[in-house]
Amino acid sequence: MTAQSPTKAPSWQRTEALRAHRAQRTSSLSLVLPQKMRISDKGFTALDEHKYRPGPYTPLDLFLYRTWWKPFSEVLPRWLAPNALTLIGLSAVVTSSALLVVCSPSFVSATPAWVELLTAFLLIVYQTCDACDGLQARRTGASSPLGELLDHGCDGVTLSAITIGHCVSAQYGLTPLTLCALCVSWVPWWVAQWEAYHTGVVRTGSAVFGVTEIQLIVAGIHVVTAVFGNALWSLPLVGSFEFRVLCIGAQLIVAGGLSVLSVIEVVKTTKSFGELAAAGKRALPLVVLVGVTFAWSVVGPDLHVRAVCAATCALFTRIASELVVCVMTLEPYPRLQPTILLLPCFLVLAMLGVLEGPAGGAALWVYAAYCIFDAFAYVVDVLIEISTHLGVSIFFITPKKEE
Repeated sequence: MTAQSPTKAPSWQRTEALRAHRAQRTSSLSLVLPQKMRISDKGFTALDEHKYRPGPYTPLDLFLYRTWWKPFSEVLPRWLAPNALTLIGLSAVVTSSALLVVCSPSFVSATPAWVELLTAFLLIVYQTCDACDGLQARRTGASSPLGELLDHGCDGVTLSAITIGHCVSAQYGLTPLTLCALCVSWVPWWVAQWEAYHTGVVRTGSAVFGVTEIQLIVAGIHVVTAVFGNALWSLPLVGSFEFRVLCIGAQLIVAGGLSVLSVIEVVKTTKSFGELAAAGKRALPLVVLVGVTFAWSVVGPDLHVRAVCAATCALFTRIASELVVCVMTLEPYPRLQPTILLLPCFLVLAMLGVLEGPAGGAALWVYAAYCIFDAFAYVVDVLIEISTHLGVSIFFITPKKEE
């Protein structure tokens, strides 16, 4: 086959066609639907050379791989696209969390035992799909950066959904506890992707404890809640400390330990203070998101918490998805994100008492809708860009063509 220059190769022809189509977008909507490509040409070049490098596996990972994940993946039909598995897992978690919220919109009402058991089952479905989508991709020869992006992007969404479900079961209420639980769950996952940006290795935990163990523990919490009832988490342990406070404490310890491991690995890769400062600068989006969310729990602990949860969860999906893309494309991170820049502004308005009342709630819900749309638009754009450049379908197995 005669070698083709990068600008003449079919992949670049497809990319140029998409770029021309993208330029036709309305300029007035550029804040959420930019006319430019989300990924640059340098990013696509890096994407063509990207190889997924996983971190260490825990003993439980290896056990489940031998006894469940690999045998299960081998009975899957070969026509089933790996990305379809990813979306099945995402749907399972979102459905379970939505059902819990419907049963307890205040996050303090008792939830039916069957809902808790169904949630535990759907978490296992998600974990199985999350573990087997990569196995199915290698089995069918459909591995690509597109699958990695969709997999990790969906993980960012399910992380918030799983945490919200746990907060409902433990009856955290629409209180600072729920906001804090979200922050604690976001930090280690995002920091692991931040580590991957600097090291090229995607860590899902340590060599002894990681994501798999956490998912099973959360599933176990839902089973325990189904058996003993939601009131279990309100039982006093020592003095006025309730059982759920112990859960938050354990979550803090695990999140802190995993985050420290990632920070240590990043520090090891830096060769000067300038590189270390640059790495720290890349963490600014997370610092702003977590800092404002924690501050909101202090400034306005009862102020439109539902809208704040919706906005911040969407913002986490946005900054996490862009970081995952930058890990694969080696592009600069972070970029200007108007949605997250507005978050501190709303905090200031809350401190001034401007957001009290229905009007303030409506403003926050409009902002939350903007954040959700922006995150969705970004993910859809980059999925289309990558699938177009690689010449593969998002939801179907595409026969590979030699280019």
